[in-house]
Amino acid sequence: MKEKNSVSRRKFLKGAGVVAVGAGATALAACAPAAAPAPTAAPAAGATKAPVVLKGATINWLGGSWSFLPELDPVINDFAKDWATQNGVTINFERESTNLAAKIQTAIETGKGANIIQLADAPAAWAKSLTDVSTVAEKLSAEGGGYLPAAPFQCNDGSKWIAVPLGQHNWFMNYRADWFKEAGYDKFPDNFDDLLVAGTKLKAAGRPFGWTMGDKAGGDGNAAPYIILWAFGGKEFNPDGSIALDSKETLAALDYFIKFHKLAGDPEEIAYDDGANNTNFNQGKISLTANVNTIYLPAKKNFPAVAEGMNHAIPPKGPAGRFGACTLPWWGILNHTKGADLEAAKAYIGDFMAMKNLGKFYKAGQGYILPLLPKYDSEDIWSTDPKLAIAKEMFKLALPAGYALKNQNKLASLMQSKLIVGKMFAQATILNDSRKALDGALKDIADLKLLA
Repeated sequence: MKEKNSVSRRKFLKGAGVVAVGAGATALAACAPAAAPAPTAAPAAGATKAPVVLKGATINWLGGSWSFLPELDPVINDFAKDWATQNGVTINFERESTNLAAKIQTAIETGKGANIIQLADAPAAWAKSLTDVSTVAEKLSAEGGGYLPAAPFQCNDGSKWIAVPLGQHNWFMNYRADWFKEAGYDKFPDNFDDLLVAGTKLKAAGRPFGWTMGDKAGGDGNAAPYIILWAFGGKEFNPDGSIALDSKETLAALDYFIKFHKLAGDPEEIAYDDGANNTNFNQGKISLTANVNTIYLPAKKNFPAVAEGMNHAIPPKGPAGRFGACTLPWWGILNHTKGADLEAAKAYIGDFMAMKNLGKFYKAGQGYILPLLPKYDSEDIWSTDPKLAIAKEMFKLALPAGYALKNQNKLASLMQSKLIVGKMFAQATILNDSRKALDGALKDIADLKLLA
Protein backbone atom coordinates (compact mmCIF):
# COMPACT_ATOMS: atom_id res chain seq x y z
CA MET A 1 0.00 0.00 0.00
CA LYS A 2 2.47 2.51 -1.16
CA GLU A 3 1.98 5.89 0.42
CA LYS A 4 5.05 7.83 -0.35
CA ASN A 5 3.83 10.49 -2.78
CA SER A 6 0.37 9.08 -2.69
CA VAL A 7 -3.14 9.43 -1.49
CA SER A 8 -3.73 6.24 0.28
CA ARG A 9 -2.35 2.93 0.93
CA ARG A 10 -1.14 1.35 -2.28
CA LYS A 11 -1.70 4.57 -4.00
CA PHE A 12 -1.26 5.44 -7.56
CA LEU A 13 -0.43 1.96 -8.78
CA LYS A 14 -2.57 2.77 -11.73
CA GLY A 15 -2.36 6.30 -13.06
CA ALA A 16 -5.22 8.09 -14.66
CA GLY A 17 -5.16 10.84 -17.23
CA VAL A 18 -6.02 14.51 -16.97
CA VAL A 19 -9.73 15.30 -17.08
CA ALA A 20 -11.71 18.48 -16.69
CA VAL A 21 -15.14 19.38 -15.39
CA GLY A 22 -17.14 22.54 -15.44
CA ALA A 23 -17.28 25.25 -18.05
CA GLY A 24 -16.29 23.86 -21.44
CA ALA A 25 -15.44 20.39 -20.14
CA THR A 26 -16.41 17.37 -22.21
CA ALA A 27 -15.81 14.53 -19.75
CA LEU A 28 -14.80 13.92 -16.17
CA ALA A 29 -13.17 10.52 -16.08
CA ALA A 30 -13.39 7.21 -17.85
CA CYS A 31 -15.35 5.71 -14.98
CA ALA A 32 -17.78 8.63 -14.59
CA PRO A 33 -20.98 9.21 -16.52
CA ALA A 34 -20.93 11.60 -19.43
CA ALA A 35 -21.43 15.23 -18.47
CA ALA A 36 -25.07 16.19 -18.39
CA PRO A 37 -26.35 19.51 -19.77
CA ALA A 38 -26.10 22.30 -17.25
CA PRO A 39 -29.31 22.55 -15.23
CA THR A 40 -31.23 25.77 -15.41
CA ALA A 41 -33.17 25.49 -12.16
CA ALA A 42 -32.25 24.04 -8.78
CA PRO A 43 -28.67 22.97 -8.03
CA ALA A 44 -27.83 19.29 -8.32
CA ALA A 45 -28.15 17.23 -5.16
CA GLY A 46 -25.27 17.85 -2.80
CA ALA A 47 -23.88 20.85 -4.67
CA THR A 48 -23.89 24.15 -2.82
CA LYS A 49 -24.45 27.38 -4.73
CA ALA A 50 -21.30 29.44 -4.18
CA PRO A 51 -20.91 33.22 -4.50
CA VAL A 52 -21.09 34.66 -8.02
CA VAL A 53 -17.50 35.85 -7.59
CA LEU A 54 -16.36 32.27 -8.24
CA LYS A 55 -17.63 32.31 -11.82
CA GLY A 56 -14.76 31.94 -14.25
CA ALA A 57 -12.32 30.59 -11.67
CA THR A 58 -10.18 27.54 -12.35
CA ILE A 59 -9.16 24.74 -9.99
CA ASN A 60 -6.35 22.37 -11.00
CA TRP A 61 -6.49 19.27 -8.78
CA LEU A 62 -3.48 16.93 -8.59
CA GLY A 63 -3.42 13.63 -6.73
CA GLY A 64 -3.65 9.91 -7.23
CA SER A 65 -6.43 7.58 -8.24
CA TRP A 66 -7.95 5.30 -5.60
CA SER A 67 -6.87 2.31 -7.63
CA PHE A 68 -7.36 -0.25 -4.87
CA LEU A 69 -10.95 0.87 -4.33
CA PRO A 70 -12.12 2.36 -7.65
CA GLU A 71 -15.58 3.12 -6.26
CA LEU A 72 -14.12 6.22 -4.59
CA ASP A 73 -12.99 8.25 -7.61
CA PRO A 74 -16.51 8.54 -9.07
CA VAL A 75 -17.77 10.07 -5.80
CA ILE A 76 -15.21 12.85 -6.17
CA ASN A 77 -15.83 13.15 -9.90
CA ASP A 78 -19.62 13.31 -9.74
CA PHE A 79 -19.68 15.94 -7.03
CA ALA A 80 -17.08 18.04 -8.86
CA LYS A 81 -19.06 17.91 -12.10
CA ASP A 82 -22.24 19.17 -10.43
CA TRP A 83 -20.45 21.75 -8.29
CA ALA A 84 -18.43 23.16 -11.18
CA THR A 85 -21.48 23.46 -13.41
CA GLN A 86 -23.52 25.22 -10.75
CA ASN A 87 -20.78 27.72 -9.91
CA GLY A 88 -19.28 28.43 -13.32
CA VAL A 89 -15.91 27.05 -12.24
CA THR A 90 -13.60 24.84 -14.29
CA ILE A 91 -12.05 21.92 -12.39
CA ASN A 92 -9.21 20.02 -14.04
CA PHE A 93 -8.27 16.66 -12.53
CA GLU A 94 -4.83 15.12 -12.99
CA ARG A 95 -4.32 11.71 -11.43
CA GLU A 96 -0.67 10.69 -11.34
CA SER A 97 0.66 7.23 -10.55
CA THR A 98 4.43 7.48 -10.33
CA ASN A 99 5.75 11.04 -10.26
CA LEU A 100 3.31 12.83 -8.01
CA ALA A 101 5.87 14.48 -5.71
CA ALA A 102 7.89 15.68 -8.69
CA LYS A 103 4.80 17.18 -10.32
CA ILE A 104 3.83 18.94 -7.11
CA GLN A 105 7.37 20.30 -6.80
CA THR A 106 7.23 21.58 -10.37
CA ALA A 107 3.96 23.38 -9.63
CA ILE A 108 5.54 24.95 -6.54
CA GLU A 109 8.66 26.09 -8.37
CA THR A 110 6.85 27.49 -11.39
CA GLY A 111 3.82 28.85 -9.58
CA LYS A 112 1.66 27.21 -12.22
CA GLY A 113 -0.46 24.14 -12.54
CA ALA A 114 -1.87 22.45 -9.48
CA ASN A 115 -3.94 24.40 -6.95
CA ILE A 116 -5.33 21.57 -4.81
CA ILE A 117 -3.09 18.60 -4.02
CA GLN A 118 -4.08 15.26 -2.50
CA LEU A 119 -1.49 13.29 -0.51
CA ALA A 120 -1.14 10.88 2.40
CA ASP A 121 2.39 11.88 3.42
CA ALA A 122 2.37 14.30 6.35
CA PRO A 123 1.70 17.87 5.14
CA ALA A 124 4.51 19.22 7.36
CA ALA A 125 6.93 18.31 4.57
CA TRP A 126 5.07 20.72 2.26
CA ALA A 127 4.12 23.36 4.83
CA LYS A 128 6.04 26.27 3.27
CA SER A 129 4.10 25.84 0.04
CA LEU A 130 0.60 25.41 1.51
CA THR A 131 -1.85 28.22 2.13
CA ASP A 132 -3.85 28.74 5.32
CA VAL A 133 -7.12 26.77 5.16
CA SER A 134 -8.16 27.38 8.76
CA THR A 135 -11.56 28.84 7.86
CA VAL A 136 -12.44 25.69 5.92
CA ALA A 137 -11.15 23.21 8.50
CA GLU A 138 -12.71 25.01 11.46
CA LYS A 139 -16.13 25.11 9.81
CA LEU A 140 -15.97 21.39 9.05
CA SER A 141 -14.76 20.66 12.59
CA ALA A 142 -17.68 22.57 14.10
CA GLU A 143 -20.18 20.74 11.90
CA GLY A 144 -18.81 17.30 12.83
CA GLY A 145 -18.43 17.75 16.58
CA GLY A 146 -14.73 18.64 16.69
CA TYR A 147 -11.95 16.78 14.92
CA LEU A 148 -10.39 13.78 16.61
CA PRO A 149 -6.85 14.63 17.84
CA ALA A 150 -5.12 13.00 14.86
CA ALA A 151 -6.50 15.65 12.50
CA PRO A 152 -5.05 18.81 14.07
CA PHE A 153 -1.92 16.87 15.03
CA GLN A 154 -1.11 16.28 11.38
CA CYS A 155 -2.86 19.08 9.50
CA ASN A 156 -2.35 22.04 11.86
CA ASP A 157 1.15 23.47 12.32
CA GLY A 158 0.34 24.83 15.77
CA SER A 159 -0.97 28.19 14.59
CA LYS A 160 -3.08 27.42 11.51
CA TRP A 161 -4.48 24.60 9.40
CA ILE A 162 -2.22 23.91 6.43
CA ALA A 163 -4.36 21.08 5.04
CA VAL A 164 -7.85 19.64 5.40
CA PRO A 165 -7.97 15.93 6.29
CA LEU A 166 -10.00 13.78 3.94
CA GLY A 167 -10.15 10.94 6.44
CA GLN A 168 -7.94 8.22 7.86
CA HIS A 169 -6.76 4.74 6.89
CA ASN A 170 -6.74 2.33 9.81
CA TRP A 171 -4.87 -0.96 9.76
CA PHE A 172 -6.91 -3.94 11.00
CA MET A 173 -5.72 -7.44 11.74
CA ASN A 174 -6.73 -9.49 8.69
CA TYR A 175 -6.70 -13.13 9.73
CA ARG A 176 -7.91 -16.55 8.65
CA ALA A 177 -10.48 -17.22 11.35
CA ASP A 178 -11.01 -20.75 10.04
CA TRP A 179 -7.32 -21.60 10.39
CA PHE A 180 -7.09 -19.99 13.82
CA LYS A 181 -10.06 -22.11 14.90
CA GLU A 182 -8.32 -25.26 13.67
CA ALA A 183 -5.36 -24.24 15.84
CA GLY A 184 -7.66 -23.94 18.87
CA TYR A 185 -8.65 -20.25 18.78
CA ASP A 186 -12.33 -19.37 18.57
CA LYS A 187 -11.49 -15.68 18.71
CA PHE A 188 -8.48 -13.55 17.83
CA PRO A 189 -5.75 -13.44 20.53
CA ASP A 190 -6.07 -10.35 22.71
CA ASN A 191 -2.37 -9.75 23.40
CA PHE A 192 0.96 -10.12 21.63
CA ASP A 193 2.16 -12.97 23.85
CA ASP A 194 -0.85 -15.08 22.93
CA LEU A 195 -0.54 -14.05 19.30
CA LEU A 196 3.03 -15.38 19.23
CA VAL A 197 1.86 -18.72 20.64
CA ALA A 198 -0.87 -18.92 18.02
CA GLY A 199 1.52 -17.91 15.26
CA THR A 200 4.01 -20.58 16.28
CA LYS A 201 1.31 -23.23 15.93
CA LEU A 202 0.11 -21.87 12.60
CA LYS A 203 3.60 -21.60 11.10
CA ALA A 204 4.30 -25.18 12.14
CA ALA A 205 1.20 -26.11 10.14
CA GLY A 206 2.53 -24.26 7.08
CA ARG A 207 0.39 -21.15 7.67
CA PRO A 208 2.78 -18.38 8.80
CA PHE A 209 1.96 -14.76 9.55
CA GLY A 210 2.90 -12.05 7.05
CA TRP A 211 3.72 -8.92 9.08
CA THR A 212 5.00 -6.32 6.62
CA MET A 213 8.31 -4.80 7.74
CA GLY A 214 11.11 -2.99 5.96
CA ASP A 215 11.39 0.04 3.73
CA LYS A 216 9.67 -1.23 0.57
CA ALA A 217 6.03 -0.71 1.61
CA GLY A 218 5.05 2.88 2.27
CA GLY A 219 1.67 1.98 3.73
CA ASP A 220 1.78 -1.38 5.49
CA GLY A 221 5.51 -0.96 6.10
CA ASN A 222 4.80 2.09 8.24
CA ALA A 223 1.66 0.99 10.06
CA ALA A 224 2.60 -2.60 10.95
CA PRO A 225 5.83 -1.71 12.82
CA TYR A 226 4.21 1.20 14.68
CA ILE A 227 1.54 -1.14 16.05
CA ILE A 228 4.26 -3.24 17.71
CA LEU A 229 6.59 -0.38 18.69
CA TRP A 230 3.87 1.54 20.51
CA ALA A 231 2.34 -1.56 22.12
CA PHE A 232 5.69 -2.23 23.82
CA GLY A 233 6.00 1.39 24.98
CA GLY A 234 8.43 2.62 22.34
CA LYS A 235 7.86 5.90 20.55
CA GLU A 236 9.67 8.11 18.09
CA PHE A 237 9.50 11.44 19.93
CA ASN A 238 9.05 13.09 23.29
CA PRO A 239 6.46 15.89 23.49
CA ASP A 240 9.24 18.50 23.40
CA GLY A 241 10.40 17.24 20.00
CA SER A 242 13.46 15.32 21.16
CA ILE A 243 14.05 11.80 19.84
CA ALA A 244 12.69 9.11 22.19
CA LEU A 245 13.48 6.03 20.11
CA ASP A 246 16.61 5.06 22.06
CA SER A 247 14.88 3.27 24.93
CA LYS A 248 14.53 -0.10 26.60
CA GLU A 249 10.95 -0.17 25.32
CA THR A 250 12.11 0.08 21.70
CA LEU A 251 14.61 -2.70 22.31
CA ALA A 252 11.88 -4.83 23.86
CA ALA A 253 9.71 -4.33 20.77
CA LEU A 254 12.60 -5.30 18.50
CA ASP A 255 13.47 -8.34 20.62
CA TYR A 256 9.85 -9.45 20.43
CA PHE A 257 9.74 -9.11 16.66
CA ILE A 258 12.96 -11.05 16.16
CA LYS A 259 11.29 -13.96 17.97
CA PHE A 260 7.94 -13.32 16.25
CA HIS A 261 9.55 -13.40 12.81
CA LYS A 262 11.52 -16.57 13.53
CA LEU A 263 8.71 -18.56 15.13
CA ALA A 264 5.60 -17.24 13.40
CA GLY A 265 6.54 -15.16 10.37
CA ASP A 266 6.87 -15.72 6.66
CA PRO A 267 10.63 -15.54 5.94
CA GLU A 268 9.91 -13.05 3.16
CA GLU A 269 7.83 -10.60 5.25
CA ILE A 270 10.74 -8.22 5.87
CA ALA A 271 10.99 -7.65 2.11
CA TYR A 272 7.27 -7.26 1.36
CA ASP A 273 6.15 -4.38 -0.80
CA ASP A 274 2.63 -3.06 -0.31
CA GLY A 275 1.02 -5.67 -2.53
CA ALA A 276 2.85 -8.75 -1.26
CA ASN A 277 0.75 -9.38 1.83
CA ASN A 278 -2.47 -8.98 -0.16
CA THR A 279 -1.32 -11.50 -2.75
CA ASN A 280 0.04 -13.98 -0.22
CA PHE A 281 -3.08 -13.81 1.93
CA ASN A 282 -5.47 -14.35 -0.97
CA GLN A 283 -3.32 -17.19 -2.30
CA GLY A 284 -3.52 -18.96 1.06
CA LYS A 285 0.16 -18.56 1.89
CA ILE A 286 -0.23 -16.57 5.14
CA SER A 287 -2.75 -16.62 7.96
CA LEU A 288 -2.47 -13.04 9.26
CA THR A 289 -1.40 -9.58 8.14
CA ALA A 290 -2.03 -5.94 9.00
CA ASN A 291 -4.06 -4.20 6.31
CA VAL A 292 -7.19 -2.18 5.64
CA ASN A 293 -10.04 -3.81 3.71
CA THR A 294 -8.22 -4.20 0.40
CA ILE A 295 -7.67 -7.91 0.98
CA TYR A 296 -11.24 -8.75 1.91
CA LEU A 297 -13.12 -6.79 -0.76
CA PRO A 298 -11.20 -8.27 -3.73
CA ALA A 299 -11.39 -11.70 -2.07
CA LYS A 300 -15.19 -11.52 -2.07
CA LYS A 301 -15.09 -11.26 -5.85
CA ASN A 302 -12.06 -13.34 -6.76
CA PHE A 303 -11.26 -15.64 -3.82
CA PRO A 304 -14.62 -16.40 -2.18
CA ALA A 305 -13.25 -19.25 -0.06
CA VAL A 306 -10.68 -16.88 1.45
CA ALA A 307 -13.31 -14.22 2.11
CA GLU A 308 -15.53 -16.82 3.77
CA GLY A 309 -12.72 -18.02 6.02
CA MET A 310 -11.23 -14.68 7.06
CA ASN A 311 -12.20 -11.94 9.48
CA HIS A 312 -10.83 -8.71 10.97
CA ALA A 313 -9.82 -7.78 14.52
CA ILE A 314 -8.39 -4.83 16.40
CA PRO A 315 -4.64 -5.02 17.11
CA PRO A 316 -3.55 -7.03 20.16
CA LYS A 317 -2.37 -5.45 23.41
CA GLY A 318 1.25 -5.17 24.47
CA PRO A 319 2.84 -4.16 27.79
CA ALA A 320 1.99 -0.51 27.10
CA GLY A 321 -1.53 -1.10 25.83
CA ARG A 322 -3.37 -1.44 22.52
CA PHE A 323 -2.51 0.84 19.62
CA GLY A 324 -3.75 1.21 16.09
CA ALA A 325 -1.86 3.04 13.36
CA CYS A 326 -3.29 5.33 10.72
CA THR A 327 -2.36 7.65 7.90
CA LEU A 328 -4.41 10.73 7.02
CA PRO A 329 -4.98 11.54 3.35
CA TRP A 330 -5.53 15.28 2.96
CA TRP A 331 -6.23 18.08 0.53
CA GLY A 332 -4.16 21.26 0.59
CA ILE A 333 -3.98 24.40 -1.54
CA LEU A 334 -0.63 25.50 -2.96
CA ASN A 335 0.08 29.08 -1.97
CA HIS A 336 0.62 30.43 -5.47
CA THR A 337 -3.18 30.17 -5.82
CA LYS A 338 -4.69 33.65 -5.66
CA GLY A 339 -7.89 35.64 -6.12
CA ALA A 340 -10.99 33.91 -7.41
CA ASP A 341 -9.08 30.66 -7.94
CA LEU A 342 -8.17 30.58 -4.25
CA GLU A 343 -11.71 31.33 -3.15
CA ALA A 344 -13.03 28.65 -5.49
CA ALA A 345 -10.54 26.07 -4.17
CA LYS A 346 -11.56 26.77 -0.58
CA ALA A 347 -15.25 26.69 -1.42
CA TYR A 348 -14.93 23.43 -3.34
CA ILE A 349 -13.06 21.69 -0.51
CA GLY A 350 -15.49 22.99 2.09
CA ASP A 351 -18.54 21.90 0.12
CA PHE A 352 -17.24 18.46 -0.84
CA MET A 353 -16.11 17.71 2.70
CA ALA A 354 -19.38 18.81 4.31
CA MET A 355 -20.92 15.83 6.08
CA LYS A 356 -23.82 15.40 3.67
CA ASN A 357 -21.37 14.98 0.79
CA LEU A 358 -18.27 13.39 2.30
CA GLY A 359 -20.45 10.76 3.94
CA LYS A 360 -21.06 9.30 0.47
CA PHE A 361 -17.30 8.96 0.03
CA TYR A 362 -16.88 7.12 3.33
CA LYS A 363 -19.79 4.82 2.63
CA ALA A 364 -18.39 3.90 -0.79
CA GLY A 365 -15.10 2.97 0.90
CA GLN A 366 -16.75 0.36 3.17
CA GLY A 367 -14.18 1.02 5.89
CA TYR A 368 -11.23 1.74 3.60
CA ILE A 369 -11.16 5.37 4.64
CA LEU A 370 -12.73 6.42 7.93
CA PRO A 371 -13.89 9.77 9.29
CA LEU A 372 -12.12 12.01 11.77
CA LEU A 373 -15.26 13.67 13.13
CA PRO A 374 -17.27 12.03 15.94
CA LYS A 375 -20.71 12.90 14.57
CA TYR A 376 -20.15 10.38 11.78
CA ASP A 377 -20.56 7.71 14.44
CA SER A 378 -24.33 7.92 13.96
CA GLU A 379 -24.32 8.55 10.19
CA ASP A 380 -25.27 6.00 7.55
CA ILE A 381 -21.70 5.42 6.37
CA TRP A 382 -20.81 2.12 8.05
CA SER A 383 -20.78 -1.16 6.16
CA THR A 384 -23.48 -3.66 7.08
CA ASP A 385 -21.07 -6.52 6.39
CA PRO A 386 -20.26 -8.00 9.83
CA LYS A 387 -16.69 -8.70 8.72
CA LEU A 388 -16.16 -4.96 8.26
CA ALA A 389 -17.84 -3.94 11.51
CA ILE A 390 -14.36 -3.49 13.00
CA ALA A 391 -14.07 -0.18 11.13
CA LYS A 392 -16.42 1.57 13.54
CA GLU A 393 -14.36 0.39 16.49
CA MET A 394 -11.07 1.39 14.89
CA PHE A 395 -11.86 4.92 13.79
CA LYS A 396 -11.28 6.37 17.28
CA LEU A 397 -8.37 4.09 18.18
CA ALA A 398 -5.59 4.62 15.65
CA LEU A 399 -2.75 7.16 15.93
CA PRO A 400 -0.54 8.80 13.31
CA ALA A 401 3.25 8.58 13.19
CA GLY A 402 5.01 10.68 15.83
CA TYR A 403 1.81 10.98 17.87
CA ALA A 404 3.59 12.08 21.09
CA LEU A 405 4.49 15.45 19.51
CA LYS A 406 2.18 18.41 19.89
CA ASN A 407 2.00 18.66 16.10
CA GLN A 408 3.62 16.49 13.49
CA ASN A 409 6.81 18.20 12.32
CA LYS A 410 8.96 17.86 9.22
CA LEU A 411 11.34 15.38 10.84
CA ALA A 412 8.44 13.11 11.78
CA SER A 413 7.17 13.42 8.22
CA LEU A 414 10.56 12.48 6.79
CA MET A 415 10.87 9.52 9.16
CA GLN A 416 7.49 8.30 7.96
CA SER A 417 8.25 8.78 4.26
CA LYS A 418 11.66 7.05 4.60
CA LEU A 419 10.13 4.18 6.64
CA ILE A 420 12.76 4.50 9.35
CA VAL A 421 10.85 2.43 11.91
CA GLY A 422 9.97 -0.36 9.50
CA LYS A 423 13.57 -0.53 8.28
CA MET A 424 14.73 -0.76 11.90
CA PHE A 425 12.53 -3.80 12.57
CA ALA A 426 13.70 -5.49 9.37
CA GLN A 427 17.36 -4.87 10.24
CA ALA A 428 16.84 -6.30 13.72
CA THR A 429 15.70 -9.59 12.20
CA ILE A 430 18.42 -9.65 9.54
CA LEU A 431 21.20 -8.89 12.05
CA ASN A 432 19.55 -10.76 14.93
CA ASP A 433 20.62 -7.76 16.98
CA SER A 434 18.18 -5.17 18.33
CA ARG A 435 20.88 -2.77 19.51
CA LYS A 436 22.62 -2.58 16.14
CA ALA A 437 19.30 -2.06 14.37
CA LEU A 438 18.36 0.76 16.74
CA ASP A 439 21.77 2.40 16.32
CA GLY A 440 21.30 2.26 12.56
CA ALA A 441 17.92 3.95 12.86
CA LEU A 442 19.36 6.68 15.07
CA LYS A 443 22.04 7.36 12.46
CA ASP A 444 19.38 7.57 9.74
CA ILE A 445 17.43 10.04 11.88
CA ALA A 446 20.53 12.16 12.43
CA ASP A 447 20.95 12.37 8.65
CA LEU A 448 17.30 13.35 8.22
CA LYS A 449 17.69 16.15 10.76
CA LEU A 450 19.95 17.88 8.25
CA LEU A 451 17.00 18.02 5.84
CA ALA A 452 14.41 18.99 8.44
